[in-house]
Amino acid sequence: MSTYTLSPKSSNESLQSSSSAFSAPDKLAPAVEGAMVWDTLDTAEYIIELTPREVQDVRAAVIKVKIAGTPRSQIRQDTFDLSNLDLAHKLRVISTELHLGRGVAVVRGLDAANFNDEEAVIAFAGICSHVCPQRATDSYANQTLSMIVPTHTLGHVRDATKEKVPLWAKDIGLAGSKITAAMDFHSDRFSGDVLALHVRNDGGAGSGGEQHLASFWKIYNELLEKDPEVLETMAEADWPFELKQKDKEPYLELGPTLFLSKGKPMCQLVKAPLLGTPLIHRDPRMPVVTDKQLHAMHAVEELAKRFCVKLDRKQGDIQFFNNLSIMHARAAYRGSNGKPSTRHLLRMFLRDPENAWEKPAAYRKNFNDPFTPGRQQNLPVIDNDPWRTISGRESHG
Repeated sequence: MSTYTLSPKSSNESLQSSSSAFSAPDKLAPAVEGAMVWDTLDTAEYIIELTPREVQDVRAAVIKVKIAGTPRSQIRQDTFDLSNLDLAHKLRVISTELHLGRGVAVVRGLDAANFNDEEAVIAFAGICSHVCPQRATDSYANQTLSMIVPTHTLGHVRDATKEKVPLWAKDIGLAGSKITAAMDFHSDRFSGDVLALHVRNDGGAGSGGEQHLASFWKIYNELLEKDPEVLETMAEADWPFELKQKDKEPYLELGPTLFLSKGKPMCQLVKAPLLGTPLIHRDPRMPVVTDKQLHAMHAVEELAKRFCVKLDRKQGDIQFFNNLSIMHARAAYRGSNGKPSTRHLLRMFLRDPENAWEKPAAYRKNFNDPFTPGRQQNLPVIDNDPWRTISGRESHG
């Protein structure tokens, strides 16, 4: 039995708080319960197999979109018509599993459809619209060229390390989604409630890039019992995030890495804007993280490694993770014979208004910004700008 107790800053009264306002560090939520607290997952618990008939129904919906000339930005439940109502329901209930269940789901079987690149993007957007109707746009890319170029809604996770860096991008660096290095456990900060990934190419056997998931709720409970000061440190609003901009000075944004609302802990810990990376160096004028913050990052990483599972992955899968409660990591991957890796995933961030968790009032604007109504969307079939206008800001540590 552990002899650890709550630190002096905590109290039984504060632990009972269910306020939707931002919870100060002395208001940790009680231990969380339910299916989202796990340290093992059986594939049968999160893989949803599509039948051959259902794959054909998805293909038929894709063809309808192409025949109608529907812009990819306008793909919604009503424009991605699944005549098979059972399939539509099968996809819709995935949202319940993501918000009230284990927080992880994988739709499998689409590889049998043999989609070309355009059709794969249409199918990905269409299926996602039936799971979580809202798509996030890149709020930070939106700050510079949003009046000229549509903001990115769909991203390509691929190896761009061997491409020539244009002169204008020399001080930006490639985002984590474009490099082959391993990634520690993280949640993508202020990017969206649900992370969706479509495995177009897994890179081949033995090439690396394995994906791992960990329940932050399991980590939260462990820390609450044995080292609650870590959680209090995470909830402090003094984490020094460096946000980089094209043709502008980077700026400092202070905030927490742990949010609490209605008894739900929400993790938004990503290391790149806190520590920098080998390709995206931290500006030396920025304040550095404190020893307490470094300890908190280490403690969370070690527990994530202890409690994680390796995701079962096949080509064609569409993966869905609750980005507020499930942390994800990736092993390094590589190409062969000096060529870039063929590993290629499509990525979007989503929200389901019916099931979305209430966010802390003080940071609601940050969480809601990617879902600003009326923002023009861009779902590119080909990734022709791996550097983007802003790169490596809040995602992919």
